[in-house]
Amino acid sequence: MRSNYRVEIRGILPSGLQDELRRRFGEVVVHSNGARTVMPNLAVDQAALRAVLNLLWDVDGELLLVEAISPDAERVNR
Repeated sequence: MRSNYRVEIRGILPSGLQDELRRRFGEVVVHSNGARTVMPNLAVDQAALRAVLNLLWDVDGELLLVEAISPDAERVNR
């Protein structure tokens, strides 16, 4: 079952990782201000979420937040 997640890491994604995320998981929205990178609405199942987290781990990404987004919160934030 697919769910939506907000994922935040410290710093920016390493070169090529954003392309790899899109290749493996479809259109992934990524926002970065240099100090923090956010994937605000990652729509994946739990196995894919684990794969995303493993990719971040593999490049020494410092995970700050993984948050399940409820369907009600999505409607409010649109």
